Amino acid sequence: MIQGNNIAKTPGMKNSNPLPGYLRRFVSIFAGRMLGALLVFAINLLIARNMGPKALGTYAIFVALVAILTICLSLGFNSIASVFAAEYKSRNHEGFLKGYIRTALEYIFMTAGLLLVILLVSWGFSPRFLPRAEPLFGILVIITALGTAILNRNSTINVGLGRQVAGLLPETLFRPLLISLALLLLIDGLPNIYWVMALSAIATWACVLFVFFYSWQHFRAFSHVEARYEKKRWKNAAWPWLATSLLWDYMIDLILILTSILAGAIEIAILHVSFRYRVLAGFGMRTIYLLMLPEIAASGATGDKKQMLKKIARANHASLAYSLAVFLAFAIFGEWLLALFSSQFTTGLPVLLIISLTMLIRAVFGPASLVLAVNNLHLATAAISLFGLLLATMIIILFHGQFGLLAVATAYSLSNFMVSLLLWIYARNKTGINCSIFPLAGKPEKAGR
Repeated sequence: MIQGNNIAKTPGMKNSNPLPGYLRRFVSIFAGRMLGALLVFAINLLIARNMGPKALGTYAIFVALVAILTICLSLGFNSIASVFAAEYKSRNHEGFLKGYIRTALEYIFMTAGLLLVILLVSWGFSPRFLPRAEPLFGILVIITALGTAILNRNSTINVGLGRQVAGLLPETLFRPLLISLALLLLIDGLPNIYWVMALSAIATWACVLFVFFYSWQHFRAFSHVEARYEKKRWKNAAWPWLATSLLWDYMIDLILILTSILAGAIEIAILHVSFRYRVLAGFGMRTIYLLMLPEIAASGATGDKKQMLKKIARANHASLAYSLAVFLAFAIFGEWLLALFSSQFTTGLPVLLIISLTMLIRAVFGPASLVLAVNNLHLATAAISLFGLLLATMIIILFHGQFGLLAVATAYSLSNFMVSLLLWIYARNKTGINCSIFPLAGKPEKAGR
């Protein structure tokens, strides 16, 4: 968590061979996130087997809405928090870090409160047009998203400070652990899926309380620091990254909600399970980049392009090897993995394989969005990501009726390819940094700061 006098220390800087340290942290984070993801699968399995695929489809929409609202509540401040935390750590700017954390929390509570008021006022003025279940669904989504946004703020700040284990585990391990334990004990007595959503909200806030009490001593040590603000710069970065995070990191949830307009609950359940496997596999790849993110961002902040390229290349090659292994594993074991839910889900194997290609695509083109972020080039990432969503939407609308979920999977992977390609080209032209695995000669050398 936040410690006042340790902000200037960057882990691994004194070690001439940081690989063992990276491996230890990778194993710790990956094991925790993998266990958390497996617990999420246990939740989905319990719902599918005890309440049926239709209930799982409803729960999938709840999960997608919570994920999207979580990133919206901070108005983009959570999305870019790791980059700013890494910068302030490298420059020993504790006051700006404290001001950033305060501002992010203010936006989270203010936005959630506003949404709750709007929902309750709307229901109060038109109760006959809103069945009783709909405002209950909305309230559960907002309350759960509020707690998740606070946990996410904790995660992103700590990742930027190089404390990935302490930052990520409450959100990615403890929260699903509490939900799965509650369901395992209570699911036989739950009358409908809304009780599962309520348990999710309770578990989320239990994790928030855990983080608060665990971090109390660190907060006290940080209390002597006077908060400083550069809100104009933060907003210029955060607001474009709100769109970027939604359109890039949470495209799965957007596509799931879009598909729910055209498809039935069982199709949504199959798509949800396929995406969950993709997310589960993606934890390893995300962990690789999360371990390298603080040093990549710090190298960018200090203008050390050579070190930045070296660290990006290391992350890219590890991600490429990992994504190839994942695709092969899904090709061999995918049908069995889907059959764990029921025989109806095995029809989703082609969908699972197609959406898994996005991991290879991202490994090939590298973290272009991060390169642009550390060079204060944010709007282009949002614009290109919006193009990707529009492309995916067009493909789904035009071809879902004929090809079903295959059209959805193809739309997702093709849009990821186009966005990754365009971001790589733009980052290379604007910053002179080739963040892909392609060893291109004659890279442009102009800096886009």
